[in-house]
Amino acid sequence: MEEIVDFGFVEREEIMVSPSGDGNPTMRLAHFLQPTVTTIDEPVFELPSNCISSVPPNFEPKNWPLEVKYNGWRNPQKEWKAWVEKMSSLHQSTWNTAGIREAIWSSTYKIQRNNDLILGLAEKWCPDTKSFIFSWGEATVTLEDLLISGYSVLGSPFFSSLDTKELKEVEEQLEHARKELNRSSSKKPDHSGWMKKFKGSGSNIEHEAFLALWLSRFVFPGSFSVIGQAVFPIAVQLSRGTRIALAPAILASIYRDLGLLKQRIAALAEFEIVADENEVLEISICSPFQLVQLWAWERFVEFRPKYKLIKNGEPRCAQWHEKIIGVGNVRKVLDSAGVSFNWRPYAKTLKNWKLPQFYAEQEMFVSVDADLPEEFESFALCLRSSELVGLDCVEQYLPHRVAMQFGMDQDLPACVARANDTRHAAWSCYSKPITCANLYIPPRLYEADVTARYSKWWKQSMLGLKHECEIALLEKTFPSSTPGRSKAEKFSCFVGSKTALKIAKHNKEGGSSSSSKMEPKRLKRTTESISMKTSKQKKKDPSGPVTLVSPLKKAKTTVETSKGKEKVCDVSASAGLSSKMLPPSLTVKKELNDSPVPPGFALKFNLVETTESVDKDNLTISEMLRSNNVKFMDREKSPSHSQNFSSSMADNEATKFVETQTELMDKIMHNECVKGDSGTVMEYAAESKSGSLDNDVVRIRSSESGGNKHATELLELQFEDRVSRVERIFAELKAAKLGPSHPS
Repeated sequence: MEEIVDFGFVEREEIMVSPSGDGNPTMRLAHFLQPTVTTIDEPVFELPSNCISSVPPNFEPKNWPLEVKYNGWRNPQKEWKAWVEKMSSLHQSTWNTAGIREAIWSSTYKIQRNNDLILGLAEKWCPDTKSFIFSWGEATVTLEDLLISGYSVLGSPFFSSLDTKELKEVEEQLEHARKELNRSSSKKPDHSGWMKKFKGSGSNIEHEAFLALWLSRFVFPGSFSVIGQAVFPIAVQLSRGTRIALAPAILASIYRDLGLLKQRIAALAEFEIVADENEVLEISICSPFQLVQLWAWERFVEFRPKYKLIKNGEPRCAQWHEKIIGVGNVRKVLDSAGVSFNWRPYAKTLKNWKLPQFYAEQEMFVSVDADLPEEFESFALCLRSSELVGLDCVEQYLPHRVAMQFGMDQDLPACVARANDTRHAAWSCYSKPITCANLYIPPRLYEADVTARYSKWWKQSMLGLKHECEIALLEKTFPSSTPGRSKAEKFSCFVGSKTALKIAKHNKEGGSSSSSKMEPKRLKRTTESISMKTSKQKKKDPSGPVTLVSPLKKAKTTVETSKGKEKVCDVSASAGLSSKMLPPSLTVKKELNDSPVPPGFALKFNLVETTESVDKDNLTISEMLRSNNVKFMDREKSPSHSQNFSSSMADNEATKFVETQTELMDKIMHNECVKGDSGTVMEYAAESKSGSLDNDVVRIRSSESGGNKHATELLELQFEDRVSRVERIFAELKAAKLGPSHPS
């Protein structure tokens, strides 16, 4: 089939389908962004396996031990708008030339933060694809969003050096003013002190000082409200009308921070609670994250507050000034927003807002020559895969994965090689010239489709990710798929919760040195901006270690390990029984890195590990227990009722009890009671009756928000009750065989 390749575009006839799956496939001429592949067998840029699974099971950000500091989300200072108005009256033409007028005016509006929305989006972020992975499709913040917000995609890199003596002298004056503030009572060049020093001062560098504050507070904000020395060369060049490509630098920092935030959220899925209720995992976001929320408000109707009418000349963000809206379960809304998602919000008319030229009424091909309008050249850069150079990072830019956001049809995305060996190499990739003859501009109201092969690939990818997510959840709930784990260990996760609590209480009250202890798990810090802090100790050294503990903390139990060697204690001794009463094949083992409970569930049991021959791995749980002579006694036939009760009869009765329970366990381990449809995490198919051993099961259904808390608590109580009965039988069996006067 003949292809027409033109500046990152491919035009060819393909079988196209609606992204929602509605309607019939049609053969038509379609336009795609490069690079694409034409078959699923070619190397497609696959979705990583952990992009949707490593998140907390329940979307309850207010209950997460996570504190996000949005240091880059700055509101305008009290006198900032007045200073903008004054500087605009003097330098508006210069701002237009430098391409920063709308961005500067945007900084005078306040965008109220919706924390749940930001965290919900960050959950969906995939650092490998630089996009949000929703069940219905893939989308992301692009250079187009930064362009609409008033930041230029054209121009010199932000790290360009000053090349004249005059410009260097201005930079020196700014640096001198910064040092003066360092010697002042505040001991730092903070934003308020900087404004007080220069606003209305009539200084010959007031404009440059104004731009330095704008850059430090709204474009390249740091962890502290101080004037950054690195922005001085940029401010000097902008003050002369030099165009600086701020958009790629800002987008790089947003991609970086979305990746860091997703990493922290994923960590919460592995740890249920931190060492102290007052401790939280803290992360600082230094990029202007209000742009992420604006991106969501433009596209998701469910999150969008009621906008207000903007005036002529106002930036687009003015419609959201001081607006806010609350949404219940953000995760649920994101997962169900496929049909209502607005792929091209900027292409629709907005009263008193001027549409850019590249939102044309009809499709067109624009000649690429020396007279190419700046807006079309900017749009072309938004469509090309490249590298984004930030202040302290380099990130890939992959618009071909989200072609429908630009009015293009979507095909299978191909792999893109990295070109970021150095900052200059990455910039060369971004700024390479346009060499084609024509630039294709789609109609602004065109509704793009996806190829039939893309639709098939996406559905297969989602099914695969869903399956892996379910397996991960089951492995956390039933740690039975770990290589080398026997049937005994599969059953073991339901035995011994009372024992664990007894040991925990003994350790807490200062038990003997034989009690096991464990060093809390330490989490590596990926950046200096991430730290663990206590609300009562905010002034502690932020470079200290970050300490999280596993869900074992819930039982207040600690276990000691030494270079991978775990201490093991006998379950019979822990329960107050003689070690002779329990076969040596069953021992209690507390493990740090293989927790038997998923995040959000309380610990109600200990692990039991078999040390017998691996030949028993293929036995059922009932057979395994019989082979190890584990026997129990029913309470009704205890020695308290008859001193002459036969121990063999007790063994038979106890065996019936265990077999009833282990039949259920065997079914669970063989997935007879576990389902994985989209609305269910796990389901135990039985009814519970009071006093019944045959129906001692609880049905759990996960709600769309991540789980039924009431059912979970009920399951835990059922397990605890069952364990209590087993432990009572242990004690009565001991009394039957050794006599009631035998010391414990």
